[in-house]
This record gives sequence, structure tokens and C-alpha cells, in this order.
Amino acid sequence: MLQRLDQTAADLARASDEDAQGALERVRVTQSLSWETRFTDLLQDLPEPERDEAVRALRTLVEHVRQHAPGSGASAGTGGFAVSGDVVMKATNGSVVAGVVNGGVRVGPPKPGPVQD
Repeated sequence: MLQRLDQTAADLARASDEDAQGALERVRVTQSLSWETRFTDLLQDLPEPERDEAVRALRTLVEHVRQHAPGSGASAGTGGFAVSGDVVMKATNGSVVAGVVNGGVRVGPPKPGPVQD
């Protein structure tokens, strides 16, 4: 089982390096279905008391991963902007701030405003 986990990690890493064609999402779906089948088969083969204990342990593990795994918060696709937590962006003195810019940005001198004392 550990060898399969290592292979899954390697497949995901390789796919994330070549994600131009959506390889990562395809590998995630394939691995997800594969692991779902493995766990279903394992749980069905266990006696009920052991199955209940295994289900509790798996739920605890899933919750731990959701809370502590890198990237377990928000995610965005190519060119997207996602944040898990607070973001403060502030443009000052005629500058520009953006989470994502799809196209050009031109900044010129600020237009004259009313005279300030």
C-alpha cells in the first residue's frame, strides 16, 4: 500500500509539472477513483467492529488533511486568483492593484483635482 501511495504522489507531481493540458486534473480523478475502490474493498472485507474503527480513523485523517495540507484551502485554475484567508490590496498615488490582470495596464499621471489647502 505504501508503494502505491508513493506512486500516486509521483504521478501527481509529474502531472502538475505538465498541467498545460489539464493533466493534473485527469490524474487526480483517476487516482481518486482508484483509491476509493481500494478503500471500499478494504472496508467491505473487515468485520463490522474493525470496519467502524477504520471508518472513524479515515474520517479523522481526512479532516486532518483538510486542515493542515498545503493548498488545502482555496484553489484556482491557470490565470486565476484564489486565497484562503484575508487579502488586503490597496492602490495609492495613482498606482494599480489587482488580483489578476488579463490584458494590459497603463498608468498615467493622475488627473488634476481640486486644489487642497
